[in-house]
Amino acid sequence: MNKSWNVCFCTAAFVAASLSASSAFAGPLVNQLGYYPDAEKTVVFPGNDANGLEVRDLKGKTVLKLKAPLVYDWDYSGEEVQTFDISAVKAPGTYRLFRGGEYVGTPIVVGKNVYGDLVKASLKWFYYQRSSMALEPQYAGKWARAAGHKDDHVIVYGSDKATGGKGAGKTIKSQRGWYDAGDYGKYIVNSGITVFTLLEIYEHFPKYVDSLKWNIPREFPKYPELLEEVRYNLDWMLTMQDKDGGVYHKVSTLKFGGSVLPENDIAPRYAIIKNVTASLDFAAVMAQASVVYRNIDKAYADKMLKAAESAYAWAKKNPEAFYKQPDDVQTGSYMPGDENGKDEFRWAAAELFRAKVAAGAKADKATAAYQEDLKANAFTPDGAWWGNVNMLAAFRVALDSANFDAELVAAAKKVVLNEANNLRAVGDTSAYRLPAFPWSWNWGSNSAMANNGIVLVHAYLLTKDKSYLDGAQQCLDYLLGKNPQDITYVTGFGYRSPHNPHHRPSESDMVDDPVPGMLVGGPHLGKQDINLDGKENWKCPNYAAADKPALAYIDNRCSYATNEVAINWNAPLAYLAAALEAIYLGIPK
Repeated sequence: MNKSWNVCFCTAAFVAASLSASSAFAGPLVNQLGYYPDAEKTVVFPGNDANGLEVRDLKGKTVLKLKAPLVYDWDYSGEEVQTFDISAVKAPGTYRLFRGGEYVGTPIVVGKNVYGDLVKASLKWFYYQRSSMALEPQYAGKWARAAGHKDDHVIVYGSDKATGGKGAGKTIKSQRGWYDAGDYGKYIVNSGITVFTLLEIYEHFPKYVDSLKWNIPREFPKYPELLEEVRYNLDWMLTMQDKDGGVYHKVSTLKFGGSVLPENDIAPRYAIIKNVTASLDFAAVMAQASVVYRNIDKAYADKMLKAAESAYAWAKKNPEAFYKQPDDVQTGSYMPGDENGKDEFRWAAAELFRAKVAAGAKADKATAAYQEDLKANAFTPDGAWWGNVNMLAAFRVALDSANFDAELVAAAKKVVLNEANNLRAVGDTSAYRLPAFPWSWNWGSNSAMANNGIVLVHAYLLTKDKSYLDGAQQCLDYLLGKNPQDITYVTGFGYRSPHNPHHRPSESDMVDDPVPGMLVGGPHLGKQDINLDGKENWKCPNYAAADKPALAYIDNRCSYATNEVAINWNAPLAYLAAALEAIYLGIPK
């Protein structure tokens, strides 16, 4: 679809940027999909209007009347805003908001299953990201496409003359897997946290997940559909392990390809550099998956556990073998500048100890060694994102008190609950009620908001304290419309949503609508894609002129910094929406 490089989706951000902080704003900012009856429900009005708020049903009956609240400044957008709490509205139905006797905004829905379609679409998107296979119309609809990247002759980097080797190039078969983001690379590090998050949905809410259907091809009909989809990527990850146990970092071309369909991206692909980070992320995920799949496919679970142990052993032998991006490789590096491997060792050790216990291993030295490694590598108050997976280890240990040492469990719970308490304190005092730290406003800020919500859900699962669930709700509300852009950040959902994501299949498939269920990266002030010097006309216009992070977004395919999509962003969206659905529906584990 030849989406224009210069078409800008005009959102409330541009309106807000042009208004003074004291100007009244015509419409409220709300969760455009709706709320569960018992959920916390807040509505934000930019401005300082003295009028109160009336909530009326569709028959015109006033069901709630509130006085004007205090006016708060929100530094992230430079706005004055007023936030109304309408949580008292619990009866299922559709409601309208009135101020000064006039109807404002869009209808608000209260009811059950308000996020069900979102959960299924956000999970089905992984099918649309499949490499090495054609997407058939009966499953993909109008987004059907031919197969791309068979990856049956992937060159091991450095073994061919093009990358400094002497020979024709050693090759491996590295088929299946998901395209990572808007590009066609496949990356172990980002797959790690993505698969963890998706498997966490199943571990925490299995009966809810078992009830979901979203129409994907079935190779393993005894699997729940979520585990069918995840296996497609696990199978690829297994191909990335070398005979010595080490795991290659990624499969990609040497440079990003153009905006073409997968079948037309035909440059040579490479398996690039074994390293400790990829090996440990692989070990953690394979160990976790061996637990999840054990009751439905023991042989596959045993295979993954063996692979996990081998990868961990390789990392122990090569603790300083960190990934360094070669000069001739320009695809994603997925390596933070401060990498020391401690968080990956922490996560892998936690998952392997649990997996060995789940597999019936005796309490021998080999099994105990994983827990001893964990004891010697204390939890830190960091994460979770692909660059720091400490919190994933804390989640595992905190919620698995039956298997781990009591002191470890106490330390993990402290880390999770301290982070959740800090987030909730910010949310309770924020103009938008958003539990977000200053460092949440970075590349992929929307995933940071979703991951903040996941921390709060884990705190709820540990304590059953509803205030944590309320905080998680506010994170989802932000993603679904209660933000200065006045849009949902998910394609195909809500009254207003992105239409021009930075996503090569969407840019080249001749279909006007993007695939539904994609969470775009979100606003921040990195400005990596802005044409600041005027010399590169392919870059974006300056959408961040206001220098306010919550306003720095543009719905344009040029914006890889704010409007790209990625598997590690969709996974926490799916978890957050699924958690609220399952918990509020009262579906037991």
